[in-house]
Amino acid sequence: MDRVWVFYAIQLTASGYALLRGGAPERLTGLALLLAALSTSVIQRDIPVLFAGMEVGVMIVDLILLVVMIVITLHADRFWPAWVTALHALGTGAHLAKAISPDVIRLVYAVLSAVWSYPIVLLLVIGTVRHSRRIQAKGWDLDWSRQDQTIR
Repeated sequence: MDRVWVFYAIQLTASGYALLRGGAPERLTGLALLLAALSTSVIQRDIPVLFAGMEVGVMIVDLILLVVMIVITLHADRFWPAWVTALHALGTGAHLAKAISPDVIRLVYAVLSAVWSYPIVLLLVIGTVRHSRRIQAKGWDLDWSRQDQTIR
């Protein structure tokens, strides 16, 4: 259980940094990741044996986060959200694996659904640092892709 609290501390720190120093994509991602972590902790609080069966509540939180990340990825003028979305899709896929084969070992299911969280948080921090550096170097940084421009 200590590793869960360590992760929450890392997530809170990374999200706080993104909220303070990031552009819109970093702030939205930081907020979404923080809300997903908090929601998951509330959902899992009443489960006596974690990952023994399909974690429906956690799957719903993961699916909502995946949709949010897809929207951010499609509109952000950044590349790192695509990596976050892909890694989170892998974690969300663990629920699909458990649904297809209920015999998936409990530890494998738990690891597959959670291991991607650490690189996702790292990508958020890297994205926020790079955004801050672009602001310092150029004085501005475009947050969202310009959809109104026509290709000629």
